[in-house]
Amino acid sequence: MTVRRLLLPVIMGCAALGFAAPASASPPERFSFTESGTEVLAHCAGFDIILDTTGIFRGSAFSDASGETVQVIIRGRIVETMTNSVTGKTLVNRGVFQDFFRRIRGTDEFIHTVSGFDFQVKVAGRGPLVFQEVGRKVFLIDPDTGEETLVFRSGHTTLPEGSEPEAVFCAALS
Repeated sequence: MTVRRLLLPVIMGCAALGFAAPASASPPERFSFTESGTEVLAHCAGFDIILDTTGIFRGSAFSDASGETVQVIIRGRIVETMTNSVTGKTLVNRGVFQDFFRRIRGTDEFIHTVSGFDFQVKVAGRGPLVFQEVGRKVFLIDPDTGEETLVFRSGHTTLPEGSEPEAVFCAALS
């Protein structure tokens, strides 16, 4: 969730800098990073949901002969723990996925594809499945705003739309 929002600036930064490469063919640039943090995810009736996130990411950026970034692949593993601030009850989301960012030829726009287990939320990490999203999603990225628009989805999802996931989390953590 939060970590996913952090990936877009990394990709746009890679694209802007172009991972400067010489004009001849060169191997992809490799990188890795971790993200972690704690924040209030939602306010429920009588308690807050505290989100603790840890993510490990490894990637490769591919450039064309002129040094312009044309594709970025990031493999991610995240663990997000949502905790009821009053009772301490938890939900655990584990994600194992790949993000593919491919430049649309002749533009500054990228297509973003996510494949894998994006969400798999369980009560206390082992209990009943709260929701999951696995498969493939394709987004178009607006280069001016960074906003993503979903254009294709395949696989299995029980993820509710809009603000409904917060209601599911509040109910599961009550």
